Amino acid sequence: MLDSRRANITGQIDKPVNAPTSNRVPTGIVSLDRIIEGGLCRGDTIIVAGQPGTGKTTLGLQFLYHGATKCGENGVYASVIESSERLKRNGSRFGWDFNRLEAENKVSLVSLQQTMKAGVSTTLETVLEALHSINAKRLVFDSLSALMASFESKAEARSFLHIMLKFLESAQCTTLMISEVPWGKRQLGTSFEEFLGDGLIILDANFDNSRVRRRVYIPKMRGTEHRLEGYDYYITKDGFSLAPTPIPPDKIR
Repeated sequence: MLDSRRANITGQIDKPVNAPTSNRVPTGIVSLDRIIEGGLCRGDTIIVAGQPGTGKTTLGLQFLYHGATKCGENGVYASVIESSERLKRNGSRFGWDFNRLEAENKVSLVSLQQTMKAGVSTTLETVLEALHSINAKRLVFDSLSALMASFESKAEARSFLHIMLKFLESAQCTTLMISEVPWGKRQLGTSFEEFLGDGLIILDANFDNSRVRRRVYIPKMRGTEHRLEGYDYYITKDGFSLAPTPIPPDKIR
């Protein structure tokens, strides 16, 4: 099944970035792009890890919306967690009209809640079909944690994920893989995902003077000169945005 499909794979806070250069893909978050040389490397897979409520879904939707409306890049949001209707509702609060983009075949919001019951191969086949159907160049997969939990062993999961990433790379599809981090834990998933991904963006939330403070860290981004300091970030009516300056060393907890 899956093998037969492989050969077929071919708002914002700041002013939006223009169409991507040949090797850089703007995320649509100008303050983030500014610290990663203008965007993600084309065809790379980036792990976006964080606790519940840190804005992983918002970041993913903003990435797809910007690609479809500003960069001429179609995109797929494949979710094991959320239904397509809930994703559209979440996007609408930022003024992102995913109903229109779906009607124009620029974006496909795919719910994998039922296909996961049929097995991992069926789930991945569904994702690949969605990518092929609209010639997508951007993918958000939510969540990697749920996918990895479907395998009987870490070795099987690692092998399958490695194959999947190779196909996405060959299709020049720039991908955000969302990974859940439970409150109170630091380990990301099964501990090997961050090594297979080309980059790692950590969204962290902790209590600071009786309020939740959100911070983003980028410990890994292959082929990119990036800032290693943490940044406060905010989710407003316009979407996801980083503070203009990094967190002072004496303020990091």
